[in-house]
Amino acid sequence: MNRRALLIGTAAAVAVIVLWYFVFWSPRSKALDQARGRRQAAQQQETQLRAEITRLRGAQNQEPAKRARLEALRTAIPDDPKLAQFILDTNDAANRAGIDFISVAPQLPAAPAGAAGAATTPATPAGGGGATTTNAAGARPAEIKLSLQIKGGYFQVLDFLNRLDDLSRLVVNDSLTVTADQSARLTVGLTSRMFTRTVPAGYATSGSASGASPGGTTATTTAPTTGGRP
Repeated sequence: MNRRALLIGTAAAVAVIVLWYFVFWSPRSKALDQARGRRQAAQQQETQLRAEITRLRGAQNQEPAKRARLEALRTAIPDDPKLAQFILDTNDAANRAGIDFISVAPQLPAAPAGAAGAATTPATPAGGGGATTTNAAGARPAEIKLSLQIKGGYFQVLDFLNRLDDLSRLVVNDSLTVTADQSARLTVGLTSRMFTRTVPAGYATSGSASGASPGGTTATTTAPTTGGRP
């Protein structure tokens, strides 16, 4: 009798345990597993968000440097020809280098003919003055061909060439010719190019610019100085 009661009690206890497992523990266990999965997903998302915040902060810290590089690029290849400013800067470089004579002859800028991706869009510049031709995004900038001639001593010519290379405006020298007189004074001829993003209305529209800049060749005679770089 006692043994039968013990078996019945044991079976009842097992039934209660099984019932408790399926009714109470199993659902809670699944809910707990789901909660753990959600926690892991949240932790991964938090890690990704922290990495993104770090990246954005790094990009924000680099923004001043990027703006400075963009401004330098805009100065090197400006939105308009700025021929007068270039002539002034070149004459100033010649004066500082002690060059005896300098002649600067820029041609009219012209948009590249048949350039892939080039397009012209009329635009009215600030303050009026007619439309300009603007290259489409991805198109190469318009070229301004230059002819420069300088006269001076060897070190003065070398100093001028270094100063020309140091200008904020991008100048590409394609060819250079040098002759010397009996007093060892050099005459140097440069064939160069610079660039602009837009071509003002009325300028050449062919692939090769023709004609001299407004006012023709700009020649400046500078008195020799004792110096080199300041």
